[in-house]
Amino acid sequence: MDISVGDLVNEIINIFDSTKVRSVDSVYEKIDGSSDLKLIISLNKVMFDNINVFYTKLIFTTNESKGRITRNNFTYLFDVNCEYIRIDFSTLEDFSNKLNNVFKNNKFGDDIKTISKFVKSPSTLINTWFEENKITDISVTNVDDKKIELMPCNSLYFNFKIDISNNQSVDLKLTKVNNKEYLFKFKIFEEEYDEKQANLNNLIEIIGDNLKNKIKM
Repeated sequence: MDISVGDLVNEIINIFDSTKVRSVDSVYEKIDGSSDLKLIISLNKVMFDNINVFYTKLIFTTNESKGRITRNNFTYLFDVNCEYIRIDFSTLEDFSNKLNNVFKNNKFGDDIKTISKFVKSPSTLINTWFEENKITDISVTNVDDKKIELMPCNSLYFNFKIDISNNQSVDLKLTKVNNKEYLFKFKIFEEEYDEKQANLNNLIEIIGDNLKNKIKM
C-alpha cells in the first residue's frame, strides 16, 4: 500500500461533492511516542443519497511530512461521544468502496441518527408534535443548526436557534455529559433552562414541551 495524502483527499472530495456536504474541516495532531501524525477530517451535514448525517469525523495516520498515509485503515466517529469504528482497506478503490458503504447503509449510532433525522426537517417535526398534542397557539417557523467546529469528541455539542411564530427565538445547546446523559440547555431571552435526559428517544417531545411551557405568548 502506497497512498498519498493528496490522492486520499481527492478521493474524499469525489465522494462528498459540494451538493452532499455543507463543510469539511481538517487538522493534523501529534501522536504520543510516534513521529506519525493524525489527520482528522470533520464532515458537517452530509446528504448522501437519501441518508442524512449531521456530523462525523474521519481519522487517518500520516507520516511526519504529511505526504503519505502510514496505516491501511481509518476510523470514523460512529456515535456521540467518542465512539469510533476502525475500517481496514488495501487500496484507494477499496477505501472509496468502504467509505461509501458506511454512508449508503447509514452505519452510525442511534444518537447521531436521531440528531440527523431531526436536522433534516426540524420545523416539521416540532410542529407535528404541537398538532398531535392539540397545541395551537405556537408554531416553529425555522430552525437554524449551527456549524460544528472541529473539536475533541468529548467536547462535542450541538447548537440550534429555533424561531417561533410570535417573533421570539430560542437557543438550544445539546451536550452529552460524562457519556451518560444529555443536557438540554434552552435560552429564552436572557433566561436559561436546563433539562437532563438519559437518551435522545424523546428529543422532539422535550423540545416541544419546553417551547410550550417556557415561551410567553
